Amino acid sequence: MIKFLSSSRITVACLFLLFILTFWGTIAQVHQGLYAAQERYFNSFFFLAAGFMPFPGAQLVLWVFFVNLICSIILTFKKYTQWTNSGLLIIHFGLILYFVAAFLIFHVSRESNVHLAEGEMTNVSTSYQDWELAYWKEDGKDRQVTAFDTKDFKPGFQIPFENKDFTLTVDQFYSNSDAYNDPSAKKDPDIFNATRINMLTPKPNSKEKEQNIAGGAFDLSFDHKSHTLFLYGVEPKATSVTIAGRNYDFILRHKRFPLPFTIRLDHFKAEFHPGTDVAKSYESLVTITTGSLERQVRIYMNNPLRYKDYTVYQASYDTDSTGKQYSTLAVVKNFARFLPYIACFAVFFGLALHFLIQAFLTKAKV
Repeated sequence: MIKFLSSSRITVACLFLLFILTFWGTIAQVHQGLYAAQERYFNSFFFLAAGFMPFPGAQLVLWVFFVNLICSIILTFKKYTQWTNSGLLIIHFGLILYFVAAFLIFHVSRESNVHLAEGEMTNVSTSYQDWELAYWKEDGKDRQVTAFDTKDFKPGFQIPFENKDFTLTVDQFYSNSDAYNDPSAKKDPDIFNATRINMLTPKPNSKEKEQNIAGGAFDLSFDHKSHTLFLYGVEPKATSVTIAGRNYDFILRHKRFPLPFTIRLDHFKAEFHPGTDVAKSYESLVTITTGSLERQVRIYMNNPLRYKDYTVYQASYDTDSTGKQYSTLAVVKNFARFLPYIACFAVFFGLALHFLIQAFLTKAKV
């Protein structure tokens, strides 16, 4: 079995499939956007090509490739103990490091995005698919936001906000839902919602996780009385409630992450194929501010911005009903992003060492 799994035919097949997937996925980013292309071609075990034909995704190909490499090392381990083959040992160590880096990047890295119109700036990024319940007290210009991840929400769960003015308990929570309101219904003083939502129904989770819209009904208790608070993920504004003489705002939104820099969109440009509305290319000119330092950077396909553990890519764009364009930039935090470079150096060093040793041995024989 090990001999079969170590076959060079499997190695060649995996390399060929990875070439196809890389080319295919890169082209697809132009039409589908960065995140959708990553999910379809690189983060999947299988996907349907042309809508009906199963095709292996990069995850499956890489796992097969990894098993193939390990089996090959096991079969030829004695060969690597000889000093004349030390270069080959370093090469295989570098290849294994590639796979370790890919595993860490996939499972530990964090992906989010920023969505900006020209002139807008932000120092936070937003998750594609994770949600949080946030509240803040309206108190002058400063806003101190407290947020809690919704991943543990279930009926009866009391959200551990450290606030003596109220308690908030989950009554219903759906990771994907529809919201409704009844304009003819009389306003109930014990139901709070900014857009008059008074009913939520669950929906099956979408395969494209970023399309799910979370919603929930919560028991908001204050002044020794219970009230119902409805929150829905796409509401344009927070729900304001007066508690103990103070105004509190509650909102259900995509999870947000602070950035170590501020990013401002100075200019966005999109070019289209002649006679169509299909984008040929698009790019963002942004200004990055860290402390008192500023620098301007162009971000476009395959030319991201890198800052410490963060990489910012041009992901997609959209246009609202008024014709205003918005640029979506993917933000990836990845502490292991240097591992592929180390692996690449190890493979290069191993190849160089192996060729030098073989040249020395050949010369010695002569």
